[in-house]
Amino acid sequence: DLTVSGATPCITNADVACPLNGTNGQGGNAFNIINTTSSPLTITGFSQGPIFPNAAGSGILEVFSAGGNYLNAPTWTLEGSGSVTLTPNAATGYVACNVVLPPGATMGFWVGLTVGTVQYTNGSGTPGVSVWASDANLTVTEGHGGTYPNGMQFSPRNWNGTVHYGDPNASAYTFAWSNGDTT
Repeated sequence: DLTVSGATPCITNADVACPLNGTNGQGGNAFNIINTTSSPLTITGFSQGPIFPNAAGSGILEVFSAGGNYLNAPTWTLEGSGSVTLTPNAATGYVACNVVLPPGATMGFWVGLTVGTVQYTNGSGTPGVSVWASDANLTVTEGHGGTYPNGMQFSPRNWNGTVHYGDPNASAYTFAWSNGDTT
């Protein structure tokens, strides 16, 4: 026999990986993240793609949030900062943060290096609106690129990296077999 206990189906952690096409670069990127679910989700971190042009490098990566749509006169708040090592063809520069997106909410973010040039991709859509990457829970929009901090001089520019998120109230199922084994 098998007994299942725990929460309802949930998202304990997940990722939205944006393409790493890297046709251009600058200090960082501004973009929106949209929670497309009926539950709050927590952005737990960002992994930055390579140095431009698709090269290895290191530096201090900073993550700012806009308190809402970044196109609406954002007030930027530093959410995370850390030393990162960036590698070609991968999003390896991880910085943790803890930003809750209410159900249906749009939140702007700016991710970039304090010194240096991160890779991003020239876009073809509407910054802050057009979908750059998504899954069933989150949408990452096309955005702006620019100089540190919070520069938005160029558009549309699309972030190269991975968004990490989860449900702060989620707990995974536990399974118990009749012989006493559990997961």
